[in-house]
Amino acid sequence: MPARSDGSGHSDIISVLQDMGLTENESRVYILLLEHGSMTAQDILNYLPLRQPQLYDVTAGLERKGFINILLGRPKKYEAIEPEAVVEAREQILNRNREYFLNWANIAIQNRHEKTALINAKNIKSVINNSIELINNANETLEIETTWELYNYIRDPIIRKLKGGCRIEIMFFGNDIKTEMIKNEFSGMEIDIKYIMPGQFFAVISDETNSVFMPRGVAMNINMERYGYIIKDRDMSWFITHNFFTGWYRAMEILKMPLIRPYKYSSQRILIGDLKGLNGININGVLDGSFRLTGKRFHEQGSITGINLDSDVINFVFETKNGKFTVGGYDSQLEDVIMRYFNIN
Repeated sequence: MPARSDGSGHSDIISVLQDMGLTENESRVYILLLEHGSMTAQDILNYLPLRQPQLYDVTAGLERKGFINILLGRPKKYEAIEPEAVVEAREQILNRNREYFLNWANIAIQNRHEKTALINAKNIKSVINNSIELINNANETLEIETTWELYNYIRDPIIRKLKGGCRIEIMFFGNDIKTEMIKNEFSGMEIDIKYIMPGQFFAVISDETNSVFMPRGVAMNINMERYGYIIKDRDMSWFITHNFFTGWYRAMEILKMPLIRPYKYSSQRILIGDLKGLNGININGVLDGSFRLTGKRFHEQGSITGINLDSDVINFVFETKNGKFTVGGYDSQLEDVIMRYFNIN
């Protein structure tokens, strides 16, 4: 009789198959059939610690999901469908259903009345899926602080947004970051990349309005149960944004997006980051915003003549024919003007 096996040597493949919709027992049976070819029920039971009724439910599920064929005969046998065919079929089904599902989901989201401000993400899949959602929903800016490992989970949507014209700042941390590796990854792309050590946290910030946050220690320890927070609130996300840029301004530069004029800034923090890298200030443009004390609109032509940077105060000085004003970002408490956008001439 063959040695019984619980399939413990296939934990990574089982995890992949579970992501494709199989249960753990279905995954173990499918792997067994791939390794051994067609098998009877008794053959399978000789390898796996299943009861006959359990195996019946497992094989029925595998057939329904398109992973095995049942060969008629006495006794009947079970045969694994080749993985390439399984994956291709599931991709076709996903593509066919994708547009229908997304259209339905968009309508459902628009019609819902309540939005949760803070969600506890108790596993890495929740952190990654919500990060991808925020990246996909970004219209103008993305700020991302990440390890290289976590970056690879969210790489594809980042590249799509980058090619679509979204302004992206990525700050890497961790001991496995190599400058040449980063330059090769983003070759020919207009993006800002920096490196900070030891790092602050994992974060994805979408339009400085919504964010995903995970503590640094959790992000760097692959053996730790991962958790994080999904923050759908502008005030809380601005706190993450402020702390991101506190690290950004002192981090080591790897890649810098060239400043192409004219250029419209919707982020006061990104504007200051660009100004910090220029030799001399005196940048001419149009500032649109509101007076902090009265809420009245501010819209004037002038020049940026200075910047102020410390851990608490981050602003710039804007001079016009009507005077000199300090300009802050969202939730400013000290400045004269709250910036909405700035157009470089």
